[in-house]
Amino acid sequence: MAGYDGGLSLPPFGTAAMPRRLLTLVLLVSVVTPVAAAPPTPATKPAALKPGDTIMLVAPSGELVSKRIELAVERLEEMGFKVVFQEDLYSVRGYLGGTDERRAAELMRAFTDPDVDAVFPGTGGYGTMRMLDLLDFDKIRANPKVLIGFSDITGLHSALAVKCNLATFHSPNPQWGLGSQSNLPEFSAKYFWRCLLASENRDATQFTYEPPMWSPLGRYASGVAEGPLCGGNLSLIASLTGSQYQIDTDGRVLFLEDVNEAPYRIDRMLRQLQLSGQLDKPAAVVLGQFSKCDHDGDGSSLSLVEVFLDYFEKTPYPVVCNFPAGHVTYNATLPMGVPVRIDADKREVTVLENPVLLD
Repeated sequence: MAGYDGGLSLPPFGTAAMPRRLLTLVLLVSVVTPVAAAPPTPATKPAALKPGDTIMLVAPSGELVSKRIELAVERLEEMGFKVVFQEDLYSVRGYLGGTDERRAAELMRAFTDPDVDAVFPGTGGYGTMRMLDLLDFDKIRANPKVLIGFSDITGLHSALAVKCNLATFHSPNPQWGLGSQSNLPEFSAKYFWRCLLASENRDATQFTYEPPMWSPLGRYASGVAEGPLCGGNLSLIASLTGSQYQIDTDGRVLFLEDVNEAPYRIDRMLRQLQLSGQLDKPAAVVLGQFSKCDHDGDGSSLSLVEVFLDYFEKTPYPVVCNFPAGHVTYNATLPMGVPVRIDADKREVTVLENPVLLD
């Protein structure tokens, strides 16, 4: 389909003949046009992890499956980490991991406990948005720590970016990664630990993702751009639009993924981002995996590719697609808030700095 893999062609800029007075006015206006906005403020990075550090498991969204969590704990302890959690970790309230107050207090304890070095939400599901107004962001800002997770954890990634300017990690969750029977696949483990461990960050300050051979990156718009990463699950990003937790995409690389959403719903959420200005000035867009989101081919719907073409075929910024992150087994960890470079022509996504602080 035209535009899906091709370059971007912009019409030439020029002016038609016009009266001298009008031309003078245009030139005068151009003189007072504001300069481009300053680049985003660098995010606060958490300390890198090392054996002996303490990881606290929390349940800020849905309920946890004890069998999977216990397996994740066993594997983390085998790596030399200490793992702690509250006695009520497996609380259940409908589709939630306990009450909003319980989940918020648990998360605050994880960030404020001086003995805890990293916060690992057990799973996504739904629930982070319900407790954002119960969190003390001043205390979280004063205690920057590793926070991982994807899906509904996007609510926390977004809120901590906006309120604390904290770098966090869009990554596999323990319940569906470390806690799966086969453990994290080699591909997912490579980028998970590359982002978090001190030992993985000492010898190199940047790295380029190497997508699986069967899932090469594509592009919708060509170009090269750099900026801090932001985004996550499209449903959460759209749901936070208009709230005090809406992410600022200007000058940033916006990552989006989702699962089980029909093309018209993807369309509606992208339109919401467009109408709110969040697609106006990103440095670039990275489209991850949109699992089980396409139509059945009966002709009653636009395809997912057609939807993406409507939004990204003619953008003035580069757009790559099919990035291996999202609701999939091969789920690459992305350091949110850390500068990356997008080269749509080479189909490359490169992290430009260590995502964590070294001793």
